[in-house]
Amino acid sequence: MARYLSKTMPSISSTDNALNMGAGFSIKEVKEIASFMADSTGVPYDHAPVSFMKRRVSYIFRKHGISNAEALKEMLASEEYREKLAYDYHVEETEMFRDPGFWRYLRSMLKSQRADRAINVWFPDVVSGGEVFSFLILTKELGMNDRFNIICQHSSAGRLEEIRKGVLPKKNIQLNSSNYVRIEGNGVFEDHYTVEDNVFVLDPALLKNIRTVQGHFLNMPVPENTGIVMFRNKMLYLDKEVAEKSMKKLCGALLPGGMIAVGAREMMPEAVNANVECLNDNEKIFRKHGFEIVWNDGR
Repeated sequence: MARYLSKTMPSISSTDNALNMGAGFSIKEVKEIASFMADSTGVPYDHAPVSFMKRRVSYIFRKHGISNAEALKEMLASEEYREKLAYDYHVEETEMFRDPGFWRYLRSMLKSQRADRAINVWFPDVVSGGEVFSFLILTKELGMNDRFNIICQHSSAGRLEEIRKGVLPKKNIQLNSSNYVRIEGNGVFEDHYTVEDNVFVLDPALLKNIRTVQGHFLNMPVPENTGIVMFRNKMLYLDKEVAEKSMKKLCGALLPGGMIAVGAREMMPEAVNANVECLNDNEKIFRKHGFEIVWNDGR
């Protein structure tokens, strides 16, 4: 896999001496650590549910061999370490076509999408290429690649580089293939990728319309001409305050009639409900009021 990734890719690994580091944190200690991480990076690490925050902070201490909070504070002074933290903190998302019902519904919408120009599809907090590559395959099979420009955003340069190169771990290929069958793809899944050096590599022709932006989306301007926002299963890791703030910004970025997808188990904050209508309650797909972009009803 190293052949496809940059020299700045994180290389810290767990050690036997670090296996139990972080396991005994109190809730107060976890909050203090997460608050310092947020202040040092501008990423809202401190606005996650406490149980999730504790698991991820403990994981980071074990994986990075950190002995105490003071050591972490010293490490965060380094730009190189802030990159490693950004790369490792988030939960991996390597499954393609996750929740096949969502992708079948999305395909039915895309078939009749009407806009007078190519629109941007924004992945504001993309951890890996699983969803991005799924979207690219879906639009290729619809013959619609050139109608969408893909914008992938994350705080980690390493994560974004993997997406630009179209790589994923090989371990989930069978699951990805099974999901492709379940979405009733109209091609052959194996035609869309190769396996090189034990790594899944997406067909490079599918990657031509991808642009990456490094930085947390709450701290940066929104992309113009955004017609679709993919923010699935992200609010599970945010408290109510930042979930609402995120939805206001993401929905505000949409063109009139634009669509935003959130996770099936997530609810659109009440403060945003007045600006959107729900197209599919099971899959939590919403449309911003207006008609600059027009979709069918997904059936």
